[in-house]
Order: sequence, then C-alpha cells, then structure tokens
Amino acid sequence: MRDTAPLQALLVAALRDSADHVSRMLTLARLETDANLRAWLRLAAILGTIPILAIVTFFLGLDALVKIIAALTGAPLVAALIVALPFIAVTLVLVVLGARRLALSNLEPWRTWQRTGRPSARGGARSTP
Repeated sequence: MRDTAPLQALLVAALRDSADHVSRMLTLARLETDANLRAWLRLAAILGTIPILAIVTFFLGLDALVKIIAALTGAPLVAALIVALPFIAVTLVLVVLGARRLALSNLEPWRTWQRTGRPSARGGARSTP
C-alpha cells in the first residue's frame, strides 16, 4: 500500500493556503467596498449641495435686485413688488392651468365611454376625447 502522508500534507498545505487566500480576498473586498461607499457618499454630498447653493444664490440675487431697485426708486415696497410681479404672474398662470386640468369634466373617463358606447353622466357621448 502507498503511503498517503505526503498527499495529506499537500492537502493540508493547500487547504491552509486557500483559507489564507480567501481571508485576504475578503479583506480586499471589504476595503474596496468601504472605498466605493465613501466615494458614493461623497458624490451624494456634492450633488446634494449643488442645488442648495443654487437656490441660495438665486434668492441672494433676488434680494440684491430688490435693494438695487429700491436704491434707484427710493421705495423698498415698490422694488419688492417689481421683483415679485413676474413670480406672481407665473403662479397665477400655473394655478389657472392646474384648475382647468383638474376640472371635473377632464376627470371623466371619456375614452372608456367612447369604447363601450356608454353615455356620459350629462346625457350624451362625447365625440372627441
């Protein structure tokens, strides 16, 4: 019979080396994951800061514009109204468009009624959606 001691020694050495290799691979994976996570968090922090700085810059610019117009006209209230007027106009336009979009007549299922031939609640089927 053959002596299996050298084979067992080789298997034990291979097992020990493979365990060491797996341990080092897991350590490397942990380090890589930590580095990648830090990079993603840094990117998220930068991308989260950019809109905040843009908004602050916008409002500081509006404040400066109000102060410039107030210095030219001598009336801060008039200056504030001049600067706010375009925003008020856009707000009113958006409110009107939103109210039209949310009107009850726009929420009725016209396409379903056209496909099924079912008349609307007002008494007749509408020909166009």
